Amino acid sequence: MFRKLPPSLFAVALSGVIALGAMTASAGPARADSRDAARILSGVIALYAIGRAIELSNNGRAPRQAPHVSVTRTHPHAPAPAHPPALVAPARCFVEGQDRNGYFRGYGRRCMQNHTARPRLLPQACLTTVHTQRGPREIYAGRCLANNGWVREAGFRP
Repeated sequence: MFRKLPPSLFAVALSGVIALGAMTASAGPARADSRDAARILSGVIALYAIGRAIELSNNGRAPRQAPHVSVTRTHPHAPAPAHPPALVAPARCFVEGQDRNGYFRGYGRRCMQNHTARPRLLPQACLTTVHTQRGPREIYAGRCLANNGWVREAGFRP
């Protein structure tokens, strides 16, 4: 019967019984008859029963908790890991335009070397020369960088 009640309710009931006993006590003559002794005995038994129920719910009868198990699950729509990847191409380095050979898109060489966390890991095979109106420029081809483990800066969409 007491198993479904929360432990805090037992504490409220216990304090209520104690308060009720204090309010019913009167400042009369100090004499006791058999009725008073029976009332005192029933109060003590009730307090013992409530205390015992609280003790049992706190000690061994509390629901068991499952042991903590660390499980890593992969989900196709799971969010990206909290730590950013080491090879990130900054959005500020992205360039696009037209040269004699057509349209180009990529990341400026000098900008990438100055604004990436690991410029030594930039693949030399991805460097190409484009001829702009301001002269020849070297850029890292975007697809080549992606094939070598580089990703665009978060939120950047060219």
